[in-house]
Amino acid sequence: MHPDWLSNAFVIADREGGTALFVDSGADVAPLVAAVEEWGATPAAILRTHSHDDHVVHEHELRARYGVEVVAEPGEWSFGGLHVRGVATPGHSDDMVAFLVDDAVFTGDTLFKDAVGGGNLEQVRASVMDVLMTLPDETRVLPGHTDETTIGR
Repeated sequence: MHPDWLSNAFVIADREGGTALFVDSGADVAPLVAAVEEWGATPAAILRTHSHDDHVVHEHELRARYGVEVVAEPGEWSFGGLHVRGVATPGHSDDMVAFLVDDAVFTGDTLFKDAVGGGNLEQVRASVMDVLMTLPDETRVLPGHTDETTIGR
């Protein structure tokens, strides 16, 4: 989490020695790079929830270091053992995408613990109620800022 913006960046991997994915890059990426090295994982992509500076400021560093692509649109991909589904969740920004990976959803600035993102109210409402709230209650919500939660919470 970036101390000024409280923005999160994540790295996930399918297994030790396997494939890793970064999600956003607004926080200090040093702990993420350290995790990748500790796991012996190979980064395959950066999942970008949206293009606001507090979510992409270190993207160029990760791209230069690992030569990975940026995925920033709805669709479905497989990276090693990780299946990713990107769904459009506009409202906070026009390019907002939430990424579902296994039992987790990376929501960027659309859904937080006890709050929703600002922006176009009707679009945010539709993104939260018609897209994210249809996920199982136990789905982990890993937001673009502050603490994680679950859909059920």
